[in-house]
Amino acid sequence: MLVFAGADAEMLWRDAVNAFVLPLLFIAPLLVLLGLSLTENASLKQKYAQELAHDSLTSCLTGPLFTAAIDVIATASAGRRPGALLVIDIDHLRRLNEQIGYAAGNQALSAIAEIIRGSVRSGDLVGRIGGDEFSVYLPGASKANAEKVAERIRQAVAEASFEPVAGGLNWPLTVSVGAVLFETDATVDELLLTADRQMQAAKENGRNRIEYAHLRQGSSPSRPSLH
Repeated sequence: MLVFAGADAEMLWRDAVNAFVLPLLFIAPLLVLLGLSLTENASLKQKYAQELAHDSLTSCLTGPLFTAAIDVIATASAGRRPGALLVIDIDHLRRLNEQIGYAAGNQALSAIAEIIRGSVRSGDLVGRIGGDEFSVYLPGASKANAEKVAERIRQAVAEASFEPVAGGLNWPLTVSVGAVLFETDATVDELLLTADRQMQAAKENGRNRIEYAHLRQGSSPSRPSLH
């Protein structure tokens, strides 16, 4: 009453509407949204968490989530178990983007991601760690199993029929793979660095191939044994 003292009736009514009625009209929908059931709210949270954790193009784990998940697995197993980590890089993706277009490059990324996911076990992790790079974590895998998975991925990509344009020519797809087999408590960064060096070696040695390093107990990630 003190605020509106001295105002005529028309001005008082208009100010009251502006001060109270209009805000209520905006607040009402917000109250409805806040009143969503707990089940619906949990479903939305799960949906958004799924979208944030996975790369939208390839459905692989995003880089940060991929490395965090490896740490969780290592912690849960009371010390990192023996296993393997692969870094997979698509050969000549830039050429595909330049000659056919970025849409074709995205098709290649999606196709190769599907091949990788279909080549690993349900408990293995697949992440997209760069524009044209994927990584696979194989917890508990033996040397023989890890080599089999790496070769399965390389061969499946090389044999895939890929047509970046409907009715167009087949475009050959290949990948260069760097693999680190470990029996040590190396960090995720050390494993990725070692595998990435091997991937670079695979490219330098002709592409469409796999290069391996082995981190044994007592060995340094900067000087792994190679084979």
